[in-house]
Amino acid sequence: MAAEKNFENQLKDWLQSIGIYPLGCSVTDMKVPPAGYYEKRWGGGYQKAGLPDMHIVAAGINLDVELKAPKGKPSELQIHDLKQINGCGSIGVLLYPDGFEEFKILLKGVMQQCNQVIPWLDALKIARSGTSCDILTG
Repeated sequence: MAAEKNFENQLKDWLQSIGIYPLGCSVTDMKVPPAGYYEKRWGGGYQKAGLPDMHIVAAGINLDVELKAPKGKPSELQIHDLKQINGCGSIGVLLYPDGFEEFKILLKGVMQQCNQVIPWLDALKIARSGTSCDILTG
């Protein structure tokens, strides 16, 4: 379990180095401009079993990441959930430490390609503001 926690901390440190901060992070704590957020999902009865460990939003795109130690093995439910996430057009990743560099390339590619879509989404947010489906901005 310690190996997985160390890997999780390594991922969090890298995410923050590229502007992806924990949800709720104060702007004064941000060392580089924000490009997204992440949230750690806690097991042990706090949430639905099988959900990936990390929910990451980068350039408006959701990534759900199940972290495993080098010898870790995902449960059938975790595999099922990752397949469902990918089947719905989002990105679900089973990530081991030896795949971290490949994951970095994937996430940077998402951020570069999807930043072109964000202005269109922002226009939709502005158009919907002030309705019963209000989109809060700040």
